[in-house]
Amino acid sequence: MKRILVYRFSAMGDVVMLLPVLKGLLSANRDLEIYLLTRPFLFPVFQEIDRLHLVPANLSGEHKGMKGLLKLYRQIKTEIKPNQVFDLHQVLRTYTLNLYFRLGGFKVFTFNKGQLAKRKAVFSKSHQLLPGTVERYSEVFTKAGLKLNLPEPPLLKKISKSQILKKLQLDLPDPVRLVGIAPFAKHPQKVWGFEKVEHLMQALSTGPNIRFILFGGGKEEISQLDELAAKFRNAVVAAHLLKLQDELEVLPQLDLMVSMDSANMHLAAMAGIPVISIWGATHPSLGFAPYRQPAGYQIQYEGKELNCRPCSVFGNKECKYGDVRCMKYISVEQVENKVRNILSSGS
Repeated sequence: MKRILVYRFSAMGDVVMLLPVLKGLLSANRDLEIYLLTRPFLFPVFQEIDRLHLVPANLSGEHKGMKGLLKLYRQIKTEIKPNQVFDLHQVLRTYTLNLYFRLGGFKVFTFNKGQLAKRKAVFSKSHQLLPGTVERYSEVFTKAGLKLNLPEPPLLKKISKSQILKKLQLDLPDPVRLVGIAPFAKHPQKVWGFEKVEHLMQALSTGPNIRFILFGGGKEEISQLDELAAKFRNAVVAAHLLKLQDELEVLPQLDLMVSMDSANMHLAAMAGIPVISIWGATHPSLGFAPYRQPAGYQIQYEGKELNCRPCSVFGNKECKYGDVRCMKYISVEQVENKVRNILSSGS
């Protein structure tokens, strides 16, 4: 049995996009075992996959710094003995690991982030479609001689809607339409705004048996979600009821997800549900579009008077106008119409 080691530590969305690639590798190579080195809180995304083994990286503890990474290398060399090593992160700590493995005689493969092409696209404001992250990951393995068949979603475990309602503490008649909303992103330039989300929920609440599941994490985000949910009898905050493992089981039963450019967008795409993604400072053409989602589900402001998008690759640059107008100009009606069209079509 051939053994390969794969490492990717962050960001969460980038780690999630490994899921179809690893599943595709295991499906196409029956003699392959994969050891995924990542942060333990992400383990639920990859659990219960045959021949995929999860290796914890404690980068703020025992594996911190060059000495910690050397300890990690020695553990992997002794216990796993991989035939090949794949660095799918390409940051300082993985450069260090790569050095240790190469000095130890291991073949190390690295992926092309496409940083130069992305920077050029930001500079030129080109919206030409660049290779996606899943595609870039896949290329590394095929160049290493491995077969790969990317699977179609859903890629997450699915449980019954009655079990979902129980997890969410909802006692509702059928049919009930479960609409997920993930209003947060890592940077404010990628956030549509709570006032608009509230107006969207008000507009959609006129529909029969619609229930909103609000997604977010951390004390500050949960506090904001609590304030929003308090205004609606048909909204619950997922963080109070679901751990990550539960969320992964709930997502495939949602009728759709409304999300910013965030990890929740990618998780929902892996669940195989319609994902309405709202884009501001970033642009899906840079390669971060949700997996196997129609381009028509991506909502962006297309007015010709606004020609500054994308203003950065990751959305971490301050808006030159100060008001993130690429988000400001996306109306509630625009998103509402897309939601209603998808719900009515039964996509």
